[in-house]
Amino acid sequence: MNPSKVKWALPLSLVDLLLLTGMFMLGYWVRHFLLAPVMGSDFRLSGFHYLASGMVLGIVQITLMSIFGAYRREFGLGKVEEVAAVLRAAFMGTVITFAITFLTRQLFFSRFVLLFALPFGAVCVSSWHTLYRRISRNLARRRGRPTRVVMYGTGPLARELSDYMTSRAQLLYSVEGYVSPVSSPGEMVIAPTIDPGEWADWMERNGIRDLVVADQSLSRDEQAAVLLQCEQRGFSYRMAADLYTMVSLTSRLVNMAGNTMVESVPPPLDTTGRILKRTCDILGSGFVMLLLSPFFPLFAALIAVESPGGIFYLQTRLGKNNKPFRIVKFRSMRTGAHGERHNLKDRNESTGPLFKMKADPRVTHVGRFMRRWSLDELPQLYNVLVGEMSLVGPRPPLPEEVNEYSRRDFKRLRTVPGITGVWQVSGRSELGFEEMVKLDLFYVDNWSIWLDLAILLLTVPAIFTGEGAY
Repeated sequence: MNPSKVKWALPLSLVDLLLLTGMFMLGYWVRHFLLAPVMGSDFRLSGFHYLASGMVLGIVQITLMSIFGAYRREFGLGKVEEVAAVLRAAFMGTVITFAITFLTRQLFFSRFVLLFALPFGAVCVSSWHTLYRRISRNLARRRGRPTRVVMYGTGPLARELSDYMTSRAQLLYSVEGYVSPVSSPGEMVIAPTIDPGEWADWMERNGIRDLVVADQSLSRDEQAAVLLQCEQRGFSYRMAADLYTMVSLTSRLVNMAGNTMVESVPPPLDTTGRILKRTCDILGSGFVMLLLSPFFPLFAALIAVESPGGIFYLQTRLGKNNKPFRIVKFRSMRTGAHGERHNLKDRNESTGPLFKMKADPRVTHVGRFMRRWSLDELPQLYNVLVGEMSLVGPRPPLPEEVNEYSRRDFKRLRTVPGITGVWQVSGRSELGFEEMVKLDLFYVDNWSIWLDLAILLLTVPAIFTGEGAY
């Protein structure tokens, strides 16, 4: 294994083992001491045996997290993918344990302890991984040791990747220079700083080992020459593939007779996936509505007292396959606010078809509070219950937004829209339209129940921190 990967993963996994064992022992204390008067005493195993069992189960879960990729240094969707891998490993570890005990007919420790450690261990491990990445990034910045890269490209894509890598990427990057491709006819938005014929020597002289090819219009000869230089000199490289413009369903790379080909595969939300997702939506939305229903009259009274008009705001949105439906929200703006939107277009703070304003004058005081805590979206649980929306999915667009969609953008309408989604836990209103679409397309093509659970889990801190909420 690469020494840098070991150096990265070793502290993570050691603390993971401590946390997982600690949660197992906490479950032991809760079951055998705190809840003993209610559940009875069962001391077939001593505390030492529970400690040993917790460590073994922790090692099993860490192994599964390694298999599922939880110890990668960087993820395309950031913490969403990482938390999904942690949740998947926790669930599979628990299932394996129960399967072994079923086959051997032996389970000496309490099932309560195991089920207690599953969710709390996953939350603790996910929180630790987020903290570890933040600490590592801050240490790299303080010591002046970012990952130094050269950007091969000077167009819009190079600007986009450069901005992301230097501001929001999980690792700390420093873009040291830009190379203007010889064969690219694209628009130049960044001034080149490195001679196209000298970039490899320049990287050698400056001790830079990472190249990002950020131009999708390079000729095949130039692509081959760049990659050959990287392989000969031992540079690591990443190349932006021209697959984002494809509007087909999910695809994968395959090999045929030594040729790399793109093969279409069924979307992950097939019949089984749809049934599983719909079942979770019905159970989840029903439970949350039942839990929060005592607060709905209070919200309704606050809205009615501050401004005249209805309690709920009904708005036409477009759902799966471009089908219109009426989304339900608590009204957070004054009556007739939607008709005033055209007068505020010059103050739009988003990009593309989206319209967002931090200090929107149409929002009421109660509405601002509700938006800050995402309370205005709670009635959308009704839309979920009747199947018009999902708990997790792409943001449901307005018809006028869809009128400005490209063919590629329509792909995000191939699945049921959601109350929360990747955009919700990645900055919400702070994201531009293009970035939101890319995140939604990744979700559509890579859906899994673990991804949904990770997004739901990460929505809670996103609401409390108020990141991008306005």
